[in-house]
Amino acid sequence: MNTRKDCRVSPEICDIFCMDSVIQFKNAAAIFNHDRRQTGLIMASTGLSAMFGPATFCAVTGGSRGLGRSIAVQLAGRLGEGSRLVLTGRSLQGLQETKRQVEEGCPNQLEVKLVTGDMEDTTAYPALFFDIFADTQPGDFKNALMIHNAGTVGDVSKRAAEHSDPQILNKYYATNLTSVIALTAKFMEVFPCSDVRRTVVNISSGAAIEPLAHHALYCSGKAARNMFFKVMAEEEPDVRVLSYSPGPLDTDMLQTVRSCGDKKIEDRFNAMESKGLILSPDHSAKHMCTLLDEDKFKSGAFLDVFDRFSL
Repeated sequence: MNTRKDCRVSPEICDIFCMDSVIQFKNAAAIFNHDRRQTGLIMASTGLSAMFGPATFCAVTGGSRGLGRSIAVQLAGRLGEGSRLVLTGRSLQGLQETKRQVEEGCPNQLEVKLVTGDMEDTTAYPALFFDIFADTQPGDFKNALMIHNAGTVGDVSKRAAEHSDPQILNKYYATNLTSVIALTAKFMEVFPCSDVRRTVVNISSGAAIEPLAHHALYCSGKAARNMFFKVMAEEEPDVRVLSYSPGPLDTDMLQTVRSCGDKKIEDRFNAMESKGLILSPDHSAKHMCTLLDEDKFKSGAFLDVFDRFSL
């Protein structure tokens, strides 16, 4: 019997394990170097765009650390005067640190609002969503941006056929799927018309399209989210929809990966690290912001920081 403990890894880490199998590369290092050159272009871009120039309402879930924090900081320097940035997460201390970094580096007048809550508890959604959109009137903003970053990996000690507890399954999918769908619906309710430029970003993973052993919940949750947003893009042509795979990131949770007890997974991670293919969260967040800024993607597309796929 498998006795490994549950490894709660930040969602973007799973791209470490999917990178080689999603698309075969002859030279992964060359791909990374290309991406680094792209980042140089990202950093050189300082002008305000239609996406980031006007007053924007922006909500980022999972904003207390890692990629969520980097997204918040990167967006803050781009959002126009009169914008509001709402950060959600379970850790108030983490959210406060993100707010400090945002305010430290933001050249514009930006309101930063913190909302704590746990997406696992569906009964708390009405109050949580109310707090996220409190005092928000569509006429106050030209843009509305919803970024679904929060997520968990689940119990990676189990194989797919061993997930037998309905309560655990319900809690997992509440956190990683139900909350995303319900919060998107609330976002659309608050910003119902095309007078406001609406954009929804789903932070995804290569695991959405490539099966990964011991990650049945994670893979299925990401796949379901991707398809939900593809359908939404078809149904809502006035809304810009993007699913974004951030790549393998250097976060505080990397040590958790090494302690999971799966040698095959650990070896893959070590190989990535030895090739210098682990990205910083800031790097990936900048790439995502550039995709939004350039606004060239097909709505509903699934894009990747390494340009491994465009689906």
